[in-house]
Formats: sequence, structure tokens, C-alpha cells
Amino acid sequence: MRTGLLRGRDHLQLGAVATLAERRVAIALSRGGAAKTYEHQDPNEDACAFAWTEHAWLVAVADGHWGSGGAELALTRLLERHAPRWMSPAPIALADRWFLEAPDVALDLNHALVAAGGPEMVGRTTLALALVRPRDGWWAALLAGDSHLFTVDGVRASESCRAAPAKVTFIGEPQLDRAALERAVRCTVERDVPRALVLATDGLSEPAIGVADPARAVAESVAAARAVNADLRPLAAARGLAERALAAQRANAAGDNVATACVWLAD
Repeated sequence: MRTGLLRGRDHLQLGAVATLAERRVAIALSRGGAAKTYEHQDPNEDACAFAWTEHAWLVAVADGHWGSGGAELALTRLLERHAPRWMSPAPIALADRWFLEAPDVALDLNHALVAAGGPEMVGRTTLALALVRPRDGWWAALLAGDSHLFTVDGVRASESCRAAPAKVTFIGEPQLDRAALERAVRCTVERDVPRALVLATDGLSEPAIGVADPARAVAESVAAARAVNADLRPLAAARGLAERALAAQRANAAGDNVATACVWLAD
């Protein structure tokens, strides 16, 4: 299994975009296009990750709140503890039990963050992940908090599993149990394969900070990526979306961290 991880604490330059890409997966991370205008702990509290084998592709983004440690820890544990079984040649009925798997994973990550010291030590975090099993003909997603998942088919992008503003739940809350997380997480399993799956933290979409129309920004990023060599399309889409967010932040004179990820499914 090949993996990649970008940590907020390693990328602190305003306006810069760090990227990693292999095969059909890519991630991008930035401190932002302008300085934050709200109270915060660390300059860059986001993180993003990927994993892939010949059997599966995984991308994830996390948005830390009041510290970068929560996002980093959540994605590290995701890669080390959960990705290996998801990426195996034949995971036993994973698609059929995804709606049970997702709350269990969220609970495990929640326990890990709380055990590391609680929100005051590592920070809470949101999470969005997409897992694709192309040979098995399905993809699945898990989201907690207000990060985004978009599907792109043709020239259109649509947001999936959108969070209701009043129901944002952070991973890393000591009071959360499995029942609470089962109500809070959003998950899906789909058989239809879009052109691309794109993830983003709310640095893309935050009102008066990010872009006015996140779905349009995603569609434009994927459309522009189609013009480059096929091997570079996931990277171009992830980077292009981050750069659109940074341009909006510069125009708004208000910044936020941005993490994006792309799985390119169809040429």
C-alpha cells in the first residue's frame, strides 16, 4: 500500500500550495491566500492524505479546530489502522456493511484524539474521506463536520452528503459515543462511477472567505484538468481547486487553511 500525507504544521507559507500525487489520487494543502481574521491556535490546522493499491484508492481531508494535531492524528490513524483492510484484495462484504463501518471508524478516531489529550491538546477536527474499489464497481464516503465531497460527471459537479449547518460534529469530543456518532456522520455507498471525486475543507467555501460557488469551482478545476496529460489530471484538479480558493481569499482579504483531494475515475 502506497500512502501520502500533508500536515499543516509543515506548510506555513501564505499563498503556497503543497501537493502530492500518485496514479489516480492527489492531495493539495495550503495555509491560505490571506491571513486568518478569526481566533485560532496554529497557522495551518488542516491536513490531507491518500492511499492506494491495485485494488482500491482512498483520499481524505481533515480540518483541525484550535490546533493542527487533531487533523494530523486522525489521518495518521486512518492510514495505519483502517486503510490496510479497505485496500486489501477482497475486503469481506465491505460495501454491504459500510453504514456500520463508518460510525465504528469515527468512534475509533474519536477515541484516539481524546486519548491523546483531548481538544485542548490536539484539537478537534472534521473529516471527509472517499474510498473507491474500481474493480468491485463501487465507491463509498464518510464525512463528519463541514468538509465537502463533490462528484463530477461531465461538466457538472454536485455536492454529496452535505452537512446541515446546525449538525456539524467534530471528531475529538469526549462526550461522543457510538450512538451519537452514528447520528452525526454522513456516509454513502454508490455503484455509479463519476469522472472524479473531489474533497475540500471549508477554506474553499467559508462565507466571505472562500469561493461564492464551491460546486462551480470544483467543476472548473476538473474541466481544466482534462486539458493536461492523463497522468497529471488528479494533481491538476486538486491544485487548481486549492488555487481557486486562495484567489478568493486574497480578493476577500480574509484567509483560512485549505486542503483538497481528488480521485480521477474516468478519462
